[in-house]
Amino acid sequence: MFISDGITRLIGFAATVYIARLLAVEGFGLISYGVAFISYALLFANPGLTVIGAREVAKAPQDRRFIEETLGLRLMLTIVIFTIFFVGTRFIPGENTTRQIILVYALALFPFAILLEFVFQGREEMQYIGVGRILQSGVYLALLVLFLKGARDILVVPISFVIGYVISTLFLIVIFLKRYGSLRLRFSFSQWRMILTAAIPVGLAIIFNQVTISLPPIVLGIFETSYEVGIFSAGYKIVFMLLIIERVFYYVFFPILSKQHVQNPEKLKGNFNLLTRFLFALTIPLAIGGLILAPRLINLIYGHAFHGAINVFRILLLYFIIVPINTVFGYGLVAIDQERRFFKVISITALLNTVLIVLLGLRFSVYGAATALCISELASIVLMKRELRKFVRFRALGFVFKPLLASLFMAAGLVLLLQWNLIILMLTGVIVYVAILYVIQGFTRYDVANIKQIFAKKSSDRTKK
Repeated sequence: MFISDGITRLIGFAATVYIARLLAVEGFGLISYGVAFISYALLFANPGLTVIGAREVAKAPQDRRFIEETLGLRLMLTIVIFTIFFVGTRFIPGENTTRQIILVYALALFPFAILLEFVFQGREEMQYIGVGRILQSGVYLALLVLFLKGARDILVVPISFVIGYVISTLFLIVIFLKRYGSLRLRFSFSQWRMILTAAIPVGLAIIFNQVTISLPPIVLGIFETSYEVGIFSAGYKIVFMLLIIERVFYYVFFPILSKQHVQNPEKLKGNFNLLTRFLFALTIPLAIGGLILAPRLINLIYGHAFHGAINVFRILLLYFIIVPINTVFGYGLVAIDQERRFFKVISITALLNTVLIVLLGLRFSVYGAATALCISELASIVLMKRELRKFVRFRALGFVFKPLLASLFMAAGLVLLLQWNLIILMLTGVIVYVAILYVIQGFTRYDVANIKQIFAKKSSDRTKK
């Protein structure tokens, strides 16, 4: 899963850069506008069903009826959501091309409805999910390279996106049929009600959280122009790529925290301290290095036309520091059976984020939208930490100082050597940072041993399975 997530994000990032360079800022903004809409559509067509589905499959891997009922429910929800989008696009302001892009993207709802990732996740067969995701992103990029030649081919982007989903879905269906036999859809309203009752609280939390990610392009698209959407999206895409750190930590450590809550709760404090220190040690130097190198990075990746994205990217680097820590605190609450507190915090900060994006976005355009994300995420981390500390007492802010000090030395070196080749400059920055962090004992041998022990334990558990 970690390898596939890294590969798919790299492929997706390459696709983003290719699209941005060929479609320019306005065309890239239209695509980002459409992607924001399909993000919401996918959420409402799957209100926590895959999370609950994976959990129930893990409990009873041979219960094919539940799988078939879940697929039937997802398909029914997809038909409803697609119908709403089909009617709703008639009232969306903008050119006819905008409506066409949104509707083509919405077709991805149908392969997504019967995507079997939750089944393989529940059965702990992650390799098939990984291959499916690489196929999806690989087909998407290949079709873009073959058929996207300029702004007049803009519909190639959403069409390629849909085809990528279709290929991934077909792959997982074929694997399931080969391994487990037949599969069909079941339509049972009584069972659907039970499934939805369990799934909706989780789904609402996911939907509210997704608002933070998808709302800025929509607000900017409605009240500004496609240029502003493109500028914002260009900066955010780089940060999204860096947030692979967040996903890796979630996949690795969430099961560990969940088990320790039951088996060895006294170790939770030490692991929360360790996770916080480790994340600050990774995110702070990346953010400070990004602040200095932002002009060269934006120019290298997108070209001179995206010069306006430089300061957006710089603002969002603060968001990048906060999000992984917030993920640890938030899913830490879930790990200790405090889902309601997690949902409460997500609800408050989602509302705050919505208000701030509209107000600051209208007043300060792309910079206001980026600042709104940072403020709402900062509020979330404060509230999450307050809730978590009611059950687990641990430090957090105290672990900022040493990575920050080492990063400032690194920053001084980057400024002095700013005319060097960018790759050599980044490698030099890494070496300086690691050396200073080692000298000031940002990490001890005991910390490194703990990390090795955690990964060794997971490897041993996987071998036994």
